[in-house]
Amino acid sequence: MKNNRAPIVIISLIAVVLLFLAAAYVLGFGYHILSVFFVFLALFVLCIPVYVIARFLSSFKKGPQAAPSIKVKTMDTVNAVMLICLFIVGCYLNAYGARAGEQLHVYEIGGRADGYASLAPNHILSAIVLVVLGMVGFLILNFYAGQVSPVIYVVSSTILVLNIGFAAVYLTHTLFSKLGDMYSVRAFQYSLFCLALLYITKLKDSLNEFSIKMRKETIQYKGFLLLLFKISVRYSKMPRLWAVCFFPVLLIVQMVLILFGQRPDSFIRLFLDTSSFTYSRIPAPPPEMLKGDEHYLCSVAARGHTKVVKPVRAGLRHGKRIPVNRQLLVANAFEHLLEEYMPRMHHFIRYIYDKYGYPLSMHIRTKWSADLVYLFMKPLEWFFLFILYTVDQKPENRIQIQYSELRK
Repeated sequence: MKNNRAPIVIISLIAVVLLFLAAAYVLGFGYHILSVFFVFLALFVLCIPVYVIARFLSSFKKGPQAAPSIKVKTMDTVNAVMLICLFIVGCYLNAYGARAGEQLHVYEIGGRADGYASLAPNHILSAIVLVVLGMVGFLILNFYAGQVSPVIYVVSSTILVLNIGFAAVYLTHTLFSKLGDMYSVRAFQYSLFCLALLYITKLKDSLNEFSIKMRKETIQYKGFLLLLFKISVRYSKMPRLWAVCFFPVLLIVQMVLILFGQRPDSFIRLFLDTSSFTYSRIPAPPPEMLKGDEHYLCSVAARGHTKVVKPVRAGLRHGKRIPVNRQLLVANAFEHLLEEYMPRMHHFIRYIYDKYGYPLSMHIRTKWSADLVYLFMKPLEWFFLFILYTVDQKPENRIQIQYSELRK
């Protein structure tokens, strides 16, 4: 019964965190808390591969292995939920990628303004359905493996295998492409790779538990059942058993997709209806050159909700009026400081910023996304401010002249 409460505990913890953040927002002091929360959330996401790889290696160590504890199962679930959320973020970013066959745009300084969607947006629902079913199967095997019927157990295991196969196909699909939408591709690669390792670990744990249970059985098997018993205990033929289960699960998934208006070949077209990737069949035309550089992260962040980003005045940039906030002024002042005292480092940082800032800014098209950028940048703003007040004799003067006629 203890295991059955674990999903409820996880949901309760998530609800408490959300209520705390909502209360902070209503009370008016939530922006700094949200900023720190998002930073810790990003750090947690970056730590997921370490945990997943450690779990993967430990599950395949030699000798008999005990079933994972409820704490380990809970951590597995938390990591899986985070990875599913990252996959959904990847789907959102993928929707803004260039469609197959469209012309890309590059800036004169060399930065790319956009990139191709790695999964055909018209068929992305296929991937979402498969990944969501994978999460359901994972939860079943993680908490209820010993309580469900054999059919549910086999179907859940098979869905995890399908997700592992999907991850392998996607990773090979995007491995050698240089024209893809960088952020959606990285989100997909990161989440699918970690999910695949986590699912393999869970299948191995389930197989270990099943093998231990079979060894304890007092039933004397004969004939064909004895053969199946040996296969289950020794693992050697287990991949073939998974393969036998593929067809009914695929049939169920395809029927669900047909109900949602998808084509029966949507899983295949998901990869084929793209450009510049391994399995793409639509050629990519030459890119179009764009003049100027219209998008910067800080500039876009200053266009969020007024209550959040707090614009202080209008500023001049390339002869155009733009709204500027304190964060934008501080960031530009820090760049000005680097340019003055450390030109080589400034040149390198500027190169990295131009290379990755442009494609990321293409995804910031709503006030809410601009608000998120502002919150993520808040710790960096504090760091920039600390350096300015440590190095510069009159830091506020340097800050205030940014995006004005006084800037030399």
